[in-house]
Amino acid sequence: MAKITIPHLVFSSLYFVLALFTILMLVLTSFTPDFKHMFRLTTQPFGVYFSISAILLACGVIVSLFNIVRIYSSHLPKLYSLMIGCALCVFAFLLYYELFVMRRTYFEPFSFEDSLRLTQENVFSKTIYQMFVDYICYIFFVIFPAIFYFSFNKSTNFGKLLQLIQPSFNVMLGVLFGFSISPFFKSGILGYFDLMLLCVGIGLVLYLCIKRNIDSYEIFNLFLLLIICIVIMISSYSFVDSESYFEVRKAFYALVLFGWCSAWMMKLTIRRSV
Repeated sequence: MAKITIPHLVFSSLYFVLALFTILMLVLTSFTPDFKHMFRLTTQPFGVYFSISAILLACGVIVSLFNIVRIYSSHLPKLYSLMIGCALCVFAFLLYYELFVMRRTYFEPFSFEDSLRLTQENVFSKTIYQMFVDYICYIFFVIFPAIFYFSFNKSTNFGKLLQLIQPSFNVMLGVLFGFSISPFFKSGILGYFDLMLLCVGIGLVLYLCIKRNIDSYEIFNLFLLLIICIVIMISSYSFVDSESYFEVRKAFYALVLFGWCSAWMMKLTIRRSV
């Protein structure tokens, strides 16, 4: 069993809190009439999930700045400083985009006009931006890690680099958890395509569970993923649109990006002078 590191422990803890909060929110919204607006209220512009995403991206900026200073003056190749610099630019760009560029639609729960808008046929259709973010995260944090586990040579320099930045099993679970927050049966053919991708992703992680030893954190995180899949399949939500679902997914994608970058950055150790 692999050694449990601090980034691994921090990511698993944050994932547990966010996943548990999301599961409870979705269950209460679907099955408790008094909380039927909870899904929409937590995903309103500049609401709970927006704040979570912004905080995680800001933490990514801070961690990247710390590591780029730590690595730049060390014995390690400058390639690593360049990689961390790229990660810093990604975090900074995403944070700026979330805060100042991305347009959001405010929904008034007691507005008749807004209620009519949410009954339109295309209310659950994904935008190009939503599809881009979903599929990029799925490819880079689910498909590629599954391939890397079995099909690259770790003895070469390129193989060692891939091993350094290879997303962990928990990262795969985090992306799949976020990817599962989607109206699969309400968004047409694309919804069923996303459902197929989710099933493929779950199949991959179950296969990896058989082929490798997983720790207790990974087992419990997998359990949470299976729970959210069941909740999404049996639940129905009103007063929401595709933007509501996407706000939740973005929070998990931000957590995954922060956890993944923190993990491989902290693997870079420097020699201490004697």
